[in-house]
Formats: sequence, structure tokens, C-alpha cells
Amino acid sequence: MSEDFGLASAGTEVTFVSCQDERHPSQNIIDGNDKTFWVTTGLFPQQIILQFPHEVEITKIKTATTNVRGIIFEGCVEKQPTEFTKMYDVEVADRNGRLQIENNQVPATKALFLRVTIDSGWDDFASVRRITIEGTKTS
Repeated sequence: MSEDFGLASAGTEVTFVSCQDERHPSQNIIDGNDKTFWVTTGLFPQQIILQFPHEVEITKIKTATTNVRGIIFEGCVEKQPTEFTKMYDVEVADRNGRLQIENNQVPATKALFLRVTIDSGWDDFASVRRITIEGTKTS
């Protein structure tokens, strides 16, 4: 049965972000609240690394963002987040500052860590409200 590993309640943690705004902290990405968000600080690329409580097999990723243009997803099965394998990348349509929702089926990928790179934006600042990561716990 598929589960959402993009939530703190699933044991997922934000272990790295390349920028931080105390008014919009990175924990907002995994809090499950679509009204909160993490915001970039104006330069690209920006990165987020999520750590799962155990190895998972990811099958679908859904993002809720604003002003994101290019986004890359990479998985890592190592005990430390050092070697990542690209899962996919996507160019998100410009919505003039309104909410962008992207749903992507991905080839089943095992991971302990997920690195999300925002490599470009439609504006100087971009935000991530939620990353829904559907998958199953591996044995």
C-alpha cells in the first residue's frame, strides 16, 4: 500500500537546505499544511535534501510550488547523502506567481534521501509548499 513519505509524521526530516528564512523555515515543506512554505533567498540553484526514516521505493512525486521553473529530483540509498542518482527533471509552467501543482509518476526508485534542486525560477524568489512522495517501505 502506497504511503506519503513527504511528511514529518511519516518520520521524514529536512536534513539540508541551501538557504533559510526564519519566517518560512524548511520544516514547512514536510508539515502537511498547504498554507505554509519554504522560500528561496533569490539565487539559483537551491537545494533541499529530505531523509526518510528507512529505505523507501518512490513511485510518484507531487509538488506544490510558486515561481519554480526547473526542478530536478535525485535519490540516494547510501547511509550518508553523498552519491545521488537522477530520477527525473521537469520544467514547470509559469503561473505568474500562482500555485503550481506538478504530478509525476517516476520509475520505481529506492532511496534513503531525496535531493530536490530548484535550478531556475520564473522570478527572483520561489517557494515550496509541499512535496508529496508516494511509495512503499522496502524490506
